[in-house]
Amino acid sequence: MLFDPFPTLETERLMLREMMLSDQDDLFKMRADPRMHVYTDTTPDERVEQTNVYIEHMRKGVAENRWIIWAIAQKETNRVIGSVGIWNIDETKHSAELSYGIAPDYQGKGYMAESLACALDFAFQTMRLAALEAYTEADNTPSRKLLEGLHFAEVDRVDDTSADGKRVYHMIDYRLELPK
Repeated sequence: MLFDPFPTLETERLMLREMMLSDQDDLFKMRADPRMHVYTDTTPDERVEQTNVYIEHMRKGVAENRWIIWAIAQKETNRVIGSVGIWNIDETKHSAELSYGIAPDYQGKGYMAESLACALDFAFQTMRLAALEAYTEADNTPSRKLLEGLHFAEVDRVDDTSADGKRVYHMIDYRLELPK
C-alpha cells in the first residue's frame, strides 16, 4: 500500500487532503477544545507545539505506509475542520480501523458523513479492503448514528479503562464489510 503521491479526495463541500504543518492553527483550535475529548482517552493540547508533534507523527505514519489520515478542509476557506484516518491496517485480513473527528462548531452539518463516505469509497475501492471497524463510546449518540447511517453494524461491546485508570469507556465496536 503506497500513499505516495498522497491521495487527495474531494466532495461537494470538502477536500480531504494531506495534513500539513501549516494547518497547525486550525488543528490546535480543534485539539485544544475540551469538547473533542469527552468520549476519548485523550486530553486537550495546551500548546501549539503539541499539535505540531501530532501533525509530524501523523505525517510519519503516512510516509511509512502505517496509516493514512486526511485533513478535512472546507473548499471555500481551506480551513481544516477535522480529520479522517484509516489505521491498524491488516493486509492479511484486508481490514483496518476507521478514525474520525470534527471540530464541535462544525458538527451536525453533515460534513463528517460526507467525509466518511468518501474515505469509505477509498478504503474499499482503492485500498481493496474487505472490512472496516470503528469504535465509539456508547454515550456518543451522534457518532453512533453516523456509523449506523453509513451501514456499520454493531459487532461487540468492550469496556476500556483510561490510561490513568480513572474512567471506564463503554466502547461499541462497529464493522462495515465490503458490499458483495
